[in-house]
Order: sequence, then structure tokens, then C-alpha cells
Amino acid sequence: MLKKIVITLLILYGVLYADSGVGVNVNRDDLEIEGTLDSRNLAMLQTSSTIFLGDFNFINIDNDIKNSKLAGVGIGATNRLEGVDGVELTFGAKLILSKAEDNRKGIDKWFSAVPLMGMVHYKFPPLMFNIPPISLEGKILYAPGALAFGDSNSYSEFRVSGDIEMIENIKIYAGYRNIITGYSFDKNYVFNNGFYGGLKFIY
Repeated sequence: MLKKIVITLLILYGVLYADSGVGVNVNRDDLEIEGTLDSRNLAMLQTSSTIFLGDFNFINIDNDIKNSKLAGVGIGATNRLEGVDGVELTFGAKLILSKAEDNRKGIDKWFSAVPLMGMVHYKFPPLMFNIPPISLEGKILYAPGALAFGDSNSYSEFRVSGDIEMIENIKIYAGYRNIITGYSFDKNYVFNNGFYGGLKFIY
């Protein structure tokens, strides 16, 4: 009986700690829809010793110079960092498919790659004075030539963001991203670079 109670409490804690959700962020020229799916939110996977994280995003860039799109679908294994409360590490891979239309550089090309993915998520411990929950996240993706296809030469992506849960299950967040899609004719082509802000619904 005690064993069942302990297992139930651990599962409930895992569900409360998990952050599956969907977000929309924007800046002057870019719109991104992104989502995460934590296996701790799925009843059929809550008995697994491995925690999986699904990572999805779609970026649309539309301005006088660029009219580009990027979609990504990835999966990673997640676990807490031993000895450091609130820190989770995720390692995995992601499928990237994009099309860059850049009038300034005369580019109209499709791009695909399967970069390796690393992510660090830190949730601050409960703060005094009823300050809402705050967390920080950093993400790095990299694909060398062996994991880039077609006219692709390499792919790299760097992100850092922070959020605050102002309303229950609703987060306000802001961040910075830098995406380099290395073509065979331009190894350092900047697909997207800039700050953004948005809203995220979690469950």
C-alpha cells in the first residue's frame, strides 16, 4: 500500500513539474509557433524510466528582403541534473526543413538537416513575496555536413529565453535566437537573427 502511494505521489509530482505547452512569439518581421510535449503529461508513458520531450516549431519571415519559412520536429531524452535542484538537461535530434527566399542575396533554396540538440532548462525555486514562477532555457542545435542534405552544408541554431507565469498556465516569455543555414555557396548564411516575445500556454 505504501509503495503504491509513493509511486502515485512521484507520478503526480512529475506531471506538475512537466511543462508541455504551445507558444506564439513575434517580432517586427517574424512569427513563430512552437510547442513542447513532455512524456510526463502522457499517462501511457508515466511508468517509463526515460523522460521524452517532443520539440516542434514553425517560423515565418516576411519582409521586403526575405520571405522564408522553417519547420522543425525533434525528440530528446530529458533528466534532472544531479545535485542541482530545478535544472533539467535534454539531448536529442531534430529534423529541420526550410525554404529561404532572400532577394538581397538572390537565394531561393530549400534546406534540410538533422541537427543534434542540447537543451538546459532551469526553474527557479519558489520565491518570496508571491513572485510568479520564473524559468530560463538555453538551446543549441548543430548539424555538420554529414547531417545536412541537398545544397545544405551545415546548420546551427542558438536560443536563450526566459519566462514568467503571470496567470496560472499562461506564461509571458522573451528570448533571442540565431539560426545559420550553411549553404554550399554561402556557409554562413543568417536565416534568422533577433529578439522576440510572446505568450505560452502550458498544461
